[in-house]
Amino acid sequence: MDQQSELLYLRIDETQVKRVYKNIQILLTWILFFCAYNIALYYALFKTFSYYFSISNLFISSILVIGFVVSARLLHSPHTTKSTLNIWYQLLCLALGISLGINTYVAYALLPVENSAVGPFRLIMLSIVPVSILHILAFSYLSQNFRYFLLIFIPSILPFILASVFFPNRFPLFINIIIDAWLLIIFIAAIFASKLHQRLSMLDSNNSALAQQSQILSLYTNELQKKLREQIEQSNHIRTALEYNNGLLEEKVKQRSYEIKRINERLGSQQVNLNLAYETAGISSWSWDIKKREIEVSTAMLESEFEFFNNQNADINSIIHSDDIGIYKYRLRQHLRGKTERFEANYRIKRNKEWFWIQDIGKIILRDKHSNHPLKMVGIFRDIHNEKKAQEQLRLAAKVFDHVVEGIFVLDPNFYYVNVNPCFEELVGSNLQQLYGRHLFDLTISHRAEIVKMHKMISQQIMLTGYYESEVQFDLVNGKKLNLLVKVNAIMDDQNKIINYIGITTDLTYRKKQEQRVSYLENYDLLTALPNRFYFNLKMHHFTHSNIDLKNFSIIRVNIDRFRLFNEILNNNAGDALLKMVARRLENSCVNAQLIAYLNNDDFAIIYNMPNQAFSIQQQAQTILQDFQQPFQVLGKEQNVSISIGVATYPGHDRQLDNVLNHAELALADAKRLGGNTICVYNKETTSLLDDSIMLKHDLQHAIKKQQLTVYYQPQICTKTNQIVGFEALVRWLHPERGLISPELFIPLAEATSLISEIGQFVIFESCKQLQIWREQGFDNIRISVNVVAQQIQRGQLLIDLDTAMSMYKVNGKQLELELTESSLLDRTENVLALMDQIKQRNIQISLDDFGTGYSSLAYLSQYPINTLKIDRAFISRIGTARDAAIVDAIIAMGKAMGMVLIAEGVETQEQVDYLQSRACDLLQGYYFSKPLSALESTAYLNQYSSPLSASS
Repeated sequence: MDQQSELLYLRIDETQVKRVYKNIQILLTWILFFCAYNIALYYALFKTFSYYFSISNLFISSILVIGFVVSARLLHSPHTTKSTLNIWYQLLCLALGISLGINTYVAYALLPVENSAVGPFRLIMLSIVPVSILHILAFSYLSQNFRYFLLIFIPSILPFILASVFFPNRFPLFINIIIDAWLLIIFIAAIFASKLHQRLSMLDSNNSALAQQSQILSLYTNELQKKLREQIEQSNHIRTALEYNNGLLEEKVKQRSYEIKRINERLGSQQVNLNLAYETAGISSWSWDIKKREIEVSTAMLESEFEFFNNQNADINSIIHSDDIGIYKYRLRQHLRGKTERFEANYRIKRNKEWFWIQDIGKIILRDKHSNHPLKMVGIFRDIHNEKKAQEQLRLAAKVFDHVVEGIFVLDPNFYYVNVNPCFEELVGSNLQQLYGRHLFDLTISHRAEIVKMHKMISQQIMLTGYYESEVQFDLVNGKKLNLLVKVNAIMDDQNKIINYIGITTDLTYRKKQEQRVSYLENYDLLTALPNRFYFNLKMHHFTHSNIDLKNFSIIRVNIDRFRLFNEILNNNAGDALLKMVARRLENSCVNAQLIAYLNNDDFAIIYNMPNQAFSIQQQAQTILQDFQQPFQVLGKEQNVSISIGVATYPGHDRQLDNVLNHAELALADAKRLGGNTICVYNKETTSLLDDSIMLKHDLQHAIKKQQLTVYYQPQICTKTNQIVGFEALVRWLHPERGLISPELFIPLAEATSLISEIGQFVIFESCKQLQIWREQGFDNIRISVNVVAQQIQRGQLLIDLDTAMSMYKVNGKQLELELTESSLLDRTENVLALMDQIKQRNIQISLDDFGTGYSSLAYLSQYPINTLKIDRAFISRIGTARDAAIVDAIIAMGKAMGMVLIAEGVETQEQVDYLQSRACDLLQGYYFSKPLSALESTAYLNQYSSPLSASS
């Protein structure tokens, strides 16, 4: 409703603006009258004036006066717009509504307080009655703009709505309901009045517009009637002239109709002939109206297949193949510009979602006389898809014929050469010029009767069946000998008559050599020329599943000792040369062997089976071992090479051949453990220990992954203060089935593999973690000694592990000590020295473990930056014996002289403690003080013995 009022207000003229002003002036007058009425009514009822009621009515009167003055000035001002007047009237109505609301609030809230005689009925007379009358006057005079009415109505009724909440005792409930209903009725009446006013205004506006249109139409009708009378007079004159001319035209039309009929008959006959010619040649014509962009195709069938020609919105790029669109556009553009006499192009178009080749020829037949722009173009096109396919097939056939890797020849019906491909020329050693016109078998030697008979048989079979296939050996007249697979087929014409023979020849010579070569590669080693593992297993399978008499059957496994070291010291070429020589020497030593095989790397196997001879496998193995006492000449240098031999026999060691092979391998492992250059015959007891070791090694790999390892700590005691200064970290393995496994069992297994490095890494991280725990509990000066083996040093991972663990657990280098054995210092002296310098830079102490049991201990003391010497428990346990005590004294004296710290491990008796203290040994470690403790136990030990120790734990 407000939107309709706004639209209507935008269309009002100056008169309507004045009418709005007049209505508002009348409304303001009525409000002023009712203000005076209220004051007079109050005085008439109570014979006195109310201060609050008079002030609120005077406030309304002041707003009315201001509204009168400002409205008059705005209306008569030349700069005032209709929009400005609209805004002012809205503000004025809002101010009136608010002032009326205030007046009502004064009547409700203050009059009963000021004058107790003001009862409900009189309060209604002073409030709701005047305001309701003003509402009725407002929607009567302001119905043309409903927004004005709302701005007065809403603020003025708020006190009535809120009176039941804030002044519940002023009126009974039913009077409040009647007042609310009355106000709702006024609001609904205002809505209907506004709608009615809007409809009347719209109708008035429409009627005015219709009246103006009616006047214009009346004038236009008069003008048309005048022109119509003039046209009627002209048409009468024209009708008379036309009747005369029609008589003349009828005679000419009859004559022309007869001539056109004769022409149409001739054109129809020519069109039939042309369509027949098009259909026979597969040609369709087209006409292109360039200006209208319309194409007409002559044949209805083709028009349906190429319906996109008549589609003005068709995209040429989607119709013509992307590979052909460029040349198509170029040639069409050249012809449209007049640079070519006609347009001609072969291209692919999409028909039924497939690409087909067409030949398109066209020509411009009409151009604009002024601009020379083309206006019309005609042409023809024909389907050449089958021709293209045939050309491609012929081209492909020619390429295949020339490039196929098999020899192809073509014969006439009498078996004379017509054509051959290059491969056949190369195969027989003659070119096409030399072969053309010669008979099929003129190339071969035919002086023997059996050859002539074979040629005759081949010819007869081809003529009778039209087909021949066989492997044939030919001796050519030029001296070449060929093994060929020959296939010949007869080619028939439409009458099923032979017109040619086509033959295909495959040279089998190379294939047979390759088959032999592949067979050799599958079964023999190229380096040693011995049978390989595959052939060895095949032979074992043959022995197992055949009825061969297996008596004196034995398997010897041979392995070259320290072959990897040989390769590292020399090179791989020397290693390959040695393997060849070993293979030859085994062949010379084992002349009667059933098989000598090279399995892999440095591993050989020999099979003996001599059922009819007295045979000693031990003697044969000894012979092999003795033959290898002679040196080898490898790359011009003499090399002494030893071997390890493992022997197992059937059925002495087992009645399953597969197990005999495994037993021979276990015996070889025993020989390797003995240091090589020896023979070991399979022994069941040794094998059981080996199996147990293998299982333990397998479980150790899983123990690291499943975190079954743990670290124990054995305390180290200062002899001067009797206080704990540190611990030695010792790894333990709690096996889920075997329980606690001694380090003497699994550490050697770990050292034989890379597992010792993983174990060492685990101990370093656990020790640093424990140092952090102790530091948080107040034990800041405790040091842990960690054992490091040679493999950790050589792998180059030790420093990374140390830095990572120290950083992770915030450990100072002074809290760590690394214990190295003499064996870890043997190799790579320069690398070890550099590593130890880097360790010292991190303030980590270095201890030499098991001193006195190694090789060149004195050299290590002077060469390496060692801080601590650990006296081996073997010497400590024998204190009391003069010679062993002298060794301990010498070690302590030497260490003191070199400024080192001395620590004795394995201390178990008071006698040993007293002796070591008397010799000023710095630190003691052993069961006398404590066994190795778990992390929790060691922490409890620290808490219990933080004061000086005097007794065994």
